[in-house]
Amino acid sequence: MPVGWLVVPPLLALVAWLPLVGALRRGRRGVAAAVVAVWAVLLAGGTAALEVWRPGSCAALFPRAAEYREEMLSWARSGGGCESSPACFVPQHLLHAALFAAASVATGGYLGLVFASVLFGWMGAYSGGLAGASATPLPAAALAWHPWAVARVAAYIALGVALAEPLVRLGLPRPAGWRRWLLAGLAGLGVDIVLKALLAPWWWAHVIHPLVTP
Repeated sequence: MPVGWLVVPPLLALVAWLPLVGALRRGRRGVAAAVVAVWAVLLAGGTAALEVWRPGSCAALFPRAAEYREEMLSWARSGGGCESSPACFVPQHLLHAALFAAASVATGGYLGLVFASVLFGWMGAYSGGLAGASATPLPAAALAWHPWAVARVAAYIALGVALAEPLVRLGLPRPAGWRRWLLAGLAGLGVDIVLKALLAPWWWAHVIHPLVTP
C-alpha cells in the first residue's frame, strides 16, 4: 500500500476539519459550509493540475484513483460503462453516501472529509486524465466536473455540516435550522442521481466525447 494513501487524505481532511469544527462550535453553519466549499474547489483544481503535470500522481496519493481514471476515460471514449447505467451507479452512490454519513456522524465530520478527499482524488485523476487526452485541456478539466458531480459535492457539504454538528456541539444547545441543512443534503443526493440518469448520455455525446475525438 503506498504511503501516500495513509498520509495524504487524512492531512487534507484536517485542513478543512479544524475550521469546520471552530465554525460549528460558534453555531455558524454557513461559515462551516463555506470553508468546506473553498477547500473542495482548491482540492478539485489542485488534484487535476497535479495529474496533468505528472500523470499517475493521484494514484499514488488516493486509493482506487487509477481504476477510476481508467473507468471514466473509457466512458469518455466509448460511452459505455457505469456512468451511463443507473442500475450500476445508483447503488454506488447510495453506498458512498451511507459511508460518508456514518463517518461524519461518528467522528464529527473528520472521517467524512477523509472519505471526501479520496473521492476528490478520483475526480482529479479523471479530470487531469481527460485534460491530457484532449486537444483543449483546460475546458476538458473543467467539463469533467459533470453537473451531477457538482450537485453531489453541494449535497455532501450540506449533509456533512449537519451530521458533524451533533458530536462537535456535544453539550451545547443546537441552533435552529439544523433539519433544513440535513434535508438539503438529502435532496441534493436525489438531484445528483436524477441529473445523472437524465443527462449522462447527452453529456457524453455532446460534451465529453468531442473532447477526446481527434
